[in-house]
Amino acid sequence: MNAYVIGAGGVGSWLTPSLCLLLGPRKVVVVDGDRLEEKNLNRQLFRREHLGQNKAIALAGLYGCLSRPEYFAMGRFTVQPEDWLITLVDNHPARRAALNEADMRGCRVLIAANETHSAEAYYYEPQWRGGSLDPRTYFPEILTGTDGDPMGEAIGCTGEAQEENPQLVSANSLAASLAMHLFVLWHLEAPKLESETLPSLPYRLVANLTKLQSFRIKDALERTDGYGETSRAQAA
Repeated sequence: MNAYVIGAGGVGSWLTPSLCLLLGPRKVVVVDGDRLEEKNLNRQLFRREHLGQNKAIALAGLYGCLSRPEYFAMGRFTVQPEDWLITLVDNHPARRAALNEADMRGCRVLIAANETHSAEAYYYEPQWRGGSLDPRTYFPEILTGTDGDPMGEAIGCTGEAQEENPQLVSANSLAASLAMHLFVLWHLEAPKLESETLPSLPYRLVANLTKLQSFRIKDALERTDGYGETSRAQAA
């Protein structure tokens, strides 16, 4: 099993050290085509000596994990069903690519993001495709959004999006913590649980300055028509 950390910026630089401790560094692959800039240093876990370096390579050098100094796109990686795509970027094209790759390969996805004072993380597995637990259902803009795509623009995760929506290190680390919580829950703990217990687990966590919200599977299913065509067929 490999955990692909897609995006080595504000959230990825905080999540990578924890993943390396949990899994062992050789199971963590950091993916990013961006380079470190001066303005990143007030919220991302790099050193001044890394300025100008590729973020994935710099982060891998710090923690002994693997690196892919490129932007994520479908078909570029040999992804196995047991792998995880942990998507920590601020653009919908990369999120869309990760979800589509998961649908094709049968692997699982974690997505985390933050604004100035708030953060969230959400979990996806391919059997949920098209249903109420699919991020493309509750965030339909993932299907069409093109803003901030580093594959098509000469900006990375600290470009225009960061200028329009300044981030704080506290929110970056919070998003990483929420993602880590869901990863531990679904990767380590959920396989030990009885199947009837799984609907009580959260698939999405959202936090701001005053509260933490936990979105449970069974609550989402009660409000809508269920998981989606694939899992309804499995249930039948």
